[in-house]
Amino acid sequence: MTSDVTPNLEELYYIQQPDWSTLTSLPAIQQALEELIKGIGFDSASLIYAPVGELPNRTPGPVHPLLNAGEYNMHWLKRWRERSKNSDKNPLSHELSPTWKQALQQTLPQRFELDQPSKWSTNLTLADQRWLNALHEEGFQELWVTPVHFPGREYMALSCLSHRNNPKPPPFSDQTQANLLYCVHRFAQICLRPEFKALRQLSAPPSALLSKREQECLFWAAQGKSAVETAAILALRPETVRTYLKALLRKLQAENKPQAIAIAYETGLLGNRSR
Repeated sequence: MTSDVTPNLEELYYIQQPDWSTLTSLPAIQQALEELIKGIGFDSASLIYAPVGELPNRTPGPVHPLLNAGEYNMHWLKRWRERSKNSDKNPLSHELSPTWKQALQQTLPQRFELDQPSKWSTNLTLADQRWLNALHEEGFQELWVTPVHFPGREYMALSCLSHRNNPKPPPFSDQTQANLLYCVHRFAQICLRPEFKALRQLSAPPSALLSKREQECLFWAAQGKSAVETAAILALRPETVRTYLKALLRKLQAENKPQAIAIAYETGLLGNRSR
């Protein structure tokens, strides 16, 4: 990396960038990300990825961490994800951050001063506020989220966290924000290269969300079968099939069968995602 950094007591002017031509391995990418986080005064970060940013029911799709960096380990992330999966909320969404839906609407880096909730609480849902309060309880004082939108439906973001044990980073200059956005886009593009496909081998589809019978009814609905036809195939009563369909609609937060089928394809419940 270059050494052209101009410190300022009021604003951070950070214009360092990695030598992108050298980022041909995961260790090199990890090291470059570590240096970027350190350069902007943050302590830890997670590059997060959503194969489908927004599902057909207008909720965020499953979110997965690709790379973690910084001096603070990310065990708290695992705890949060487990708590989310065990909650009454749809486990197909908000697996990592309830603020994901808001981040999907942003194109520029977004700042959350975790020790000053009055600055952000009025614009967020209760789930968003709980997430940011949980970060504050873990000792973090500031969160920066830098989004990356792709022409398709894939989405990435770099979430950077500053811990109270260390000095608070100064506000970013416009130049720093622009440079950070550019760097995160480059990191995201590198991680999407075919040679790093293993990095994106995410967990198995959340088939446990639906019972076996619900999965079967959904499968036959996707084949265009009615409840009566599905009942004949599965040796069930049509009323029983309709009960399963109502249950899976509720679990997928879908308004109707076509929407449920679309969500199932997008999340892998019915095989490969449709594009």
